[in-house]
Amino acid sequence: MNNTTVSYQTALPSDIQAAAHDIPSVSPLLGKIHRMSQEMETSPRDMVKIIMLDPTLTAQVLRLVNSSFYGLAQRVSSLAQAVVLLGMNTVKNIAVSTALLNTMSLLERCSPLRPESFWRHCLGTALACKTLGTGQETAELLFVAGMLHDIGKILFIRLDPDRYGKAIRESRLFGVCLYFAEQALFGCTHMQAGAFLAHAWNFDAPLIEAIEHHHATGSRSAPYVAVANNFCKESSIGDSGNIVVEEHAASVALQLGLRDKLTQQLAASITDEIMQAAAFLCQPQEHSRL
Repeated sequence: MNNTTVSYQTALPSDIQAAAHDIPSVSPLLGKIHRMSQEMETSPRDMVKIIMLDPTLTAQVLRLVNSSFYGLAQRVSSLAQAVVLLGMNTVKNIAVSTALLNTMSLLERCSPLRPESFWRHCLGTALACKTLGTGQETAELLFVAGMLHDIGKILFIRLDPDRYGKAIRESRLFGVCLYFAEQALFGCTHMQAGAFLAHAWNFDAPLIEAIEHHHATGSRSAPYVAVANNFCKESSIGDSGNIVVEEHAASVALQLGLRDKLTQQLAASITDEIMQAAAFLCQPQEHSRL
């Protein structure tokens, strides 16, 4: 990672900060969540399993439960706890409101970064994080960190999808990591933008640090996110716009004793889980109208 880039705590460009106040999102899980919220037998655990498939919805739920409206003494990073505190109907309403803001249609305008491929990369990274970090952190924290690690890219696309498309094209043309092109064209990286969002939404420190340092090793969670992110790129699991395989992530994997887990079997397992999730989301939704 380039050590010259500023921390998210340093003021980001004003246009980035302005876009952060109104970041939109669309959840492909909307129909599922609405149906489940109507079913008496649905448990918070069942709802958590659905929410964890969508990075922007995960962020919205955690953002609300940690907002000043609830005034909790401690920050909440557990989705299970968040769903219990918010209630099923509130979670459904979050999904509805995020759907109206229409993030995914904005991603469509940036042709090098397709919504489905981006979702597959985020979910793949989250699944790899959970597997690689077994015994090191709670599985859910690592899963959430992996799911949200690229949330800053959505902010850039919200601000200027054409400019972000240019960043992706230039990073591929010159064979450099995407964050170098972001720095040149936006004045900050997706790691900083994502951490800025996470900090503004009052996420707890481990999540913020994992988002900010997922191309380095700046927190307990970040090394696992860095390795998982790199593994998904190597295995062509989804597309985050950044195709450069980073050598430092391989070194981190070796230091953490994870090399033996980075196998074709792991890639196949992750791909299978993604396919199951995609198939689940594509199932007929009889009660999806709101």
